[in-house]
Amino acid sequence: MSHYGRIVLLVLITIGCSPDNSSTVDDDVLAQINGHSVSVLHFENAFKESYFRTGQVLTPTESTRKAILNSEFNTYVMAVYAKDLELDKSPEAVYQKSAIVKRVLTEEYFEQVIIADLEVSDEDLKDYFIRFNSSLRASHIYANTREEVDEYYTRLQNGESFDDLAKEAFINPYMAQNGGDIGRFTTDELDIAFENQAFSMAVGEISEPIETAQGFSIIKLTDRVTRPLITEYEFNQNRGRLSSYVRGKKEELARRNHLENFNSSVIFDIDVFYELYSLISSNYDQLLNKNPEFITQLNLNTNVLNFESFDFSTDKLQEELLSSSLAMLNTIQDEYTFRNFIVGVAYRSFMVSEALKLGIDKQDEIEASIEETYLHYLEKLAMQDLASSINNTEEELYTFYQEKQHEFYQSAEIRVQRLAVLGEETANKMYEELSSGADFTTYVIEHTRINDDLFTEGDLGFIPVDDFGFNSEKVSSIEIGGLTEPILYTADEYHIYKILDKKEARKLTFEEAKERVDSFLMREKLQQKRTETIEVVKNKHNAVVDLEKLNALTIKI
Repeated sequence: MSHYGRIVLLVLITIGCSPDNSSTVDDDVLAQINGHSVSVLHFENAFKESYFRTGQVLTPTESTRKAILNSEFNTYVMAVYAKDLELDKSPEAVYQKSAIVKRVLTEEYFEQVIIADLEVSDEDLKDYFIRFNSSLRASHIYANTREEVDEYYTRLQNGESFDDLAKEAFINPYMAQNGGDIGRFTTDELDIAFENQAFSMAVGEISEPIETAQGFSIIKLTDRVTRPLITEYEFNQNRGRLSSYVRGKKEELARRNHLENFNSSVIFDIDVFYELYSLISSNYDQLLNKNPEFITQLNLNTNVLNFESFDFSTDKLQEELLSSSLAMLNTIQDEYTFRNFIVGVAYRSFMVSEALKLGIDKQDEIEASIEETYLHYLEKLAMQDLASSINNTEEELYTFYQEKQHEFYQSAEIRVQRLAVLGEETANKMYEELSSGADFTTYVIEHTRINDDLFTEGDLGFIPVDDFGFNSEKVSSIEIGGLTEPILYTADEYHIYKILDKKEARKLTFEEAKERVDSFLMREKLQQKRTETIEVVKNKHNAVVDLEKLNALTIKI
C-alpha cells in the first residue's frame, strides 16, 4: 500500500456523517466536528508515532494525551473553518482536489499493480552490500537529448577522445578541464540508472549512452575501491536494513521503466501537437495564469496521442492543464519540453484511467486517504487566510526586537576547506601528510568523496560554528591556517578541515535583524490567532472532545 493508502492506518475518518455533533458520537470516537472524527485507533497510532519519533521517551500523561489529540483534531477544525469561508469553492481548491485524487490513484495503481509482484532476492542484497562497501570514480559526457548523446557516442567510436568531448559538453570549468570527472561516489549518491551502469563496468570501460532523470550520459569508469575482508557475518547483520533499501531502489527502477515504456510507445498526432504548441507558445502568460477562456481554446475535440487502447484527447489535456502546478507549467519552454509535458500528464491520466477500471477509487481506505489529504490542504488554506490578516507595524517590530534581543545575533562563523575520505586509517594517514606540508587543495581534488567539493576545491565559505555540533568548540579553537584532526561524519566517512578565516559572533542591529524579527513576530501572532480561531469554530459547530474517555485509555506500545 502506498503512502496515501497507509494514511488510513493512522487516521480513520467518518465520511458522510451528519454535521450535527450533538448527540450521536460512536463509542470509539474521542473528538468529532462536522462528521470528521478522531477515533481511539487513530489516537493510539498517532501516540505511537510520536513515541518513536521522540526517541521512545514519551509518556502517556494527561497533558501529552491532550496535546496529541489536539494536534490531530485541530487539522479538522481548521478545515471546517476553511469551508465556513468557502475557500474550498475557489478554482484553485477545486483544481487541488482533482490533483489530490489523481496523485492518490496513480500511486495506488503503481503499488497495487506495477510492483505488486516485486521481489528482493538474496543476490540483490549481496550486490548492494558490495556497493555500500565500494567507492567508484567516474567521468561522463552529458547531453540533454538522445540525439545529442548519440552524436557524442558516434564521435567517440570514430576516434575522438573522451576528454575533448567532455570539454565540449560542459560549461562548468572543473568538469570541462577534468574530462567530465564527477569524483568518488558509492550507492545512493547518484541517479539509479547512472549508478547501476557504473557498478556493472570495469575500470577504463566506456558505456553506451544511458538515460537518467537529468538527461543522457556516456560514462567512463576511472577507479574502483572495495573494502577488503567483507564478511558473511556483516552481511547478515545488515540484511534487514538492506532489504528495505534494495526494495526502494527496485521500486524506483520499476516506476522509471514503466514510464519509459509509455514514453517510447506513445503515438502522437503531429498536426494536433503543433497546433497546440503554436497556441501555447503565443499565449504563454495566459497558460501560466490558467485563463479559462484560453484553456478552452485548447480543446480541439480530437486526440493528442494514443497508447495501446488509451486515447489522450485535447479535453483531457485541458483538464490536466487546470490541475497542473505552476512549477509544472513553467517546464514548458520549447517543443521538446512541451512534448515531455504532454507525455507526463498523459501518463498520469493513463494511470488514473487504469485505476478507475480496477475500482481502486472505490476502496474504503483510498476514499479515506483522499479525504484526509484534502482536509490537510484545507487546513493550509485556512492558515494562509489567517496570515493574510496579520500586519506588523514598525513600532511592534522594534518593541519585539528589544524584548527578544538574545534571538537576534550573528553567530560566530569560520571559513573552512574540507577533505572527505572513507576509512579511519586513510583519514589518519592523510592528516599526517597534510600536517607535514602536503598541499590541501591537491588532496581534495585527488581524494575527496564529496563530488560538489571538486568544483570549489573543498572551500565551503563561511559557515556557523554551531553547525559543527559536538565538535564546535574543538574546530573554533584552531588558528587560521590550522587543521582539525579527522572528524567522524557518518558510518565510515571522515572529514579534515583547514581553517581559512574566522568571524566573531555579534549582536545584529535592528535593521539587520528586521526581516527575521518580522518572521518571528508573524509566527507568534499566527499561532495565537490559530488558537483563538479553533476555539471559535469548535463552539460554532458543537465540536465534541471527550477528555474523560481519552484519559481512561490504556495505551500499549
